[in-house]
Amino acid sequence: MTRRILFTLLTLGVVFGRGTDALDAADGLELRDGDRIVLLGNTLIERAQTYGYLETMLTIGNPGLGLTFRNIGWSADNVFGHSRAVFDSAAKGFGKLRKQVADAKPTVLIIGYGSNAAYDGPAALPAFVAGYKRLLDALAETGARMALLSPVRLEKMKPPLPDPAGQNKNLALYTAAIAGIAAERRLLFIDLFRRLRADSPDEQLTSNGIHLNALGYLKAGHLISGRIGAGAKAAALTIDAGKPGVAFATNDYVVEGLEKKGGAITFKVLRDSLPRFSAAGGAEQILRVTGLRSGEYVLRVDGVEVVKADSGQWKAGVHVGSGPDYERIEKIRKLAVEKNFFYFHRYRPANWPYIYGFRKHEQGNNAVEIPLFDPLITEKEAAISRLRVPVTRVYELARVKGGAK
Repeated sequence: MTRRILFTLLTLGVVFGRGTDALDAADGLELRDGDRIVLLGNTLIERAQTYGYLETMLTIGNPGLGLTFRNIGWSADNVFGHSRAVFDSAAKGFGKLRKQVADAKPTVLIIGYGSNAAYDGPAALPAFVAGYKRLLDALAETGARMALLSPVRLEKMKPPLPDPAGQNKNLALYTAAIAGIAAERRLLFIDLFRRLRADSPDEQLTSNGIHLNALGYLKAGHLISGRIGAGAKAAALTIDAGKPGVAFATNDYVVEGLEKKGGAITFKVLRDSLPRFSAAGGAEQILRVTGLRSGEYVLRVDGVEVVKADSGQWKAGVHVGSGPDYERIEKIRKLAVEKNFFYFHRYRPANWPYIYGFRKHEQGNNAVEIPLFDPLITEKEAAISRLRVPVTRVYELARVKGGAK
């Protein structure tokens, strides 16, 4: 690290000698009933709306809360709102940014900036920090609780794509600066730069070394939701096949109607929430069943075959990775993506200059049609609201014929 960079960071008040975990100014951000969660930032934020993972995780992790989401990310945007200026002067972009946030009516803001600015290197860091603080001052007028995201680390791709090591050094500087801003203002800071990593050398989290792919957004959603209201790990469900008629409840489940018929047991399960996502990306649901006769058993949930395992595996715990609850989660995610599509065209119509801009004298009368997106958005949110609450499922664990005695 050069003396110039060191001086810049010390001037900005960035602390050395400890990880960014120590700079997390809050343990988490508690969500409340009726929260409107608005995602604001650059390409990292805008592209999240086409996957819907974060929204889905926060929705299913808080089934008792009426959460709604608005994504107002704008590709290549910065803390000054320059990309939002469109055909106006760059200076007007900041005013448009403020209006878009106000129109979204946030109670929670998840903010992701810094990846673009980092290309300007250490010399531009003071201007970025000053601009970020100015932005946060303006956003404070909404009264929303805020969480700041770091940029994402660039992935090394195969040649001829360049080695990102140099740019990652810049991203590390900007990440540390954002962490410092969050600590100073007692805001939640979520370090995607350091924590969002592939699990193996062959796993890729980006499509081109820069922008996250589906797996990248899934893992990023897990990290973010774990700090914002959906971080609890679901406990394994344990059933004793030798105790029919027993009903019990835990913090995660209500189990009743346990019956044993021949080589099968059946029971009803009501979860407190749909299966939560794990750090590996999939949803978590572990079922342990003791007291089974030796042999192989198939699990059916509401009549749908889910997984097979032998009695020893069921005793140790089997990962249940499919079934009606998982189909329900995927429906929620797809509805979130559809809702995002409608909202994107609601707040940011493709023919903006003709509807609201310098050519509105030609087609400005069409602006009356833009609010027609609202009932479509409401319809998708109502469907999500119905699906986010779990329903009672009937589990059947049946011994496979011809299995070991």
